[in-house]
Amino acid sequence: MPSPNLSITHVAAAQNQKEVTINDAVDALDNAMNRALSLAMADSNVTLTADQANRNGLVVLTGALTAPRTVTLPANHRRLALRNATIGGFAVTAKYPCGGATVAVLPETTALLQGDGTDLYGVAGGGGVEALDDLVDVSVAGAANGDLLRFDGALWMPAGAGILQRVMLPFRGALLRRTANYTVSTTGAYVAIPWQSAVYDTDAFWNAGQATRLTVPTGVTKVRLAGNIEWQTSPTSQLVEVRKNGVSVVGGGSFIVRGDSGYTNQMRNVVSAVIPVVAGDWFDLAVYIGTAGELRSLERTWFAIEVVETEDAADPPADHSAFKPGQPGASEALLRVPVARRTRFAAGLAGSHGSAGTAAANQTDFDVQRNGTSFATMRFAASASTAVFIAASEIVLEPGDVLSVVAPASPDATLADVGFTLAGALAP
Repeated sequence: MPSPNLSITHVAAAQNQKEVTINDAVDALDNAMNRALSLAMADSNVTLTADQANRNGLVVLTGALTAPRTVTLPANHRRLALRNATIGGFAVTAKYPCGGATVAVLPETTALLQGDGTDLYGVAGGGGVEALDDLVDVSVAGAANGDLLRFDGALWMPAGAGILQRVMLPFRGALLRRTANYTVSTTGAYVAIPWQSAVYDTDAFWNAGQATRLTVPTGVTKVRLAGNIEWQTSPTSQLVEVRKNGVSVVGGGSFIVRGDSGYTNQMRNVVSAVIPVVAGDWFDLAVYIGTAGELRSLERTWFAIEVVETEDAADPPADHSAFKPGQPGASEALLRVPVARRTRFAAGLAGSHGSAGTAAANQTDFDVQRNGTSFATMRFAASASTAVFIAASEIVLEPGDVLSVVAPASPDATLADVGFTLAGALAP
């Protein structure tokens, strides 16, 4: 009878020429631990035979793939190294026939698999970690000197050289003013100026219930402030200062004048440095005077805040849309545009939408391509008028790459009036 997992023949009782069986068994064990097998995949799923899986220590998968594929192992207890050396950028998932736990082997990576015939596991995370790219959730393909890594929800991938290569993000901040003169009668103490209206306020930095304050919202990490006042009647020994949370702060900015009583219509301007903040921090523009004075309400009395840095500023959008009236023709290109800027599409084309005026009778797949090579699918299920999007991983299109959406070679009989928007983002 054979061994339970590798099916190596046992020596029978009273067997003649036992050395033959023993030598065969030794060879089988040696091969199971050490021999390598190169197996070309025909752009389809593959099932390893017992000899392929049990008589080799390493199986190297080659060939060109156009979609994620699976490799099915015999349902026995086995430790096996599996390398995905295919081209096309798709993962190969190793599994058992019964459909238990699986292991995804990313392109150009090697996984050490251990299974019990039901569930399959990647030993030590799927290989060694001598280099960053050995980690299964890191892909440094195409990385250049100085690049940063960015996480897309599935993989860490190169993201250019950071903020110096980003486009300008939308402005965030607020500008406050007074609409009536304001008398400052308290002397020898800081008096925060109460503001009466916002010229603009992008993120609710100001509210009339706390009229002296500009308050930092969630997600903002650095700000810059500026203020200007004009005196109707000027006090002596003036100090004008930007304060944080009611106290002086390094970089807050201040202006001091001593002993100039009798002058009118004086103006004072202060600008802060870039100041680190957390949500809930607040700023005021305060005056400290020796005698009473009156602030004018003209355009020259104001207080402003500008966001300089945030925790997670979103990438600017770079969406692409198209509409095909009526029924698409066989292999018709519904969209074909060269991209002008580096554009990222997330795994699964997250955020994309597709809709049809008339639903499909049968499942209909539109091919989303970069330079004629498929990287995603826009699918209308049978009787569905809303599309789902399928993409194995994030992809970045370089300037000049051609983005296309192509109808199937055999169009559905009823699907018509198809419109869609592919949600992309400008990449650094």
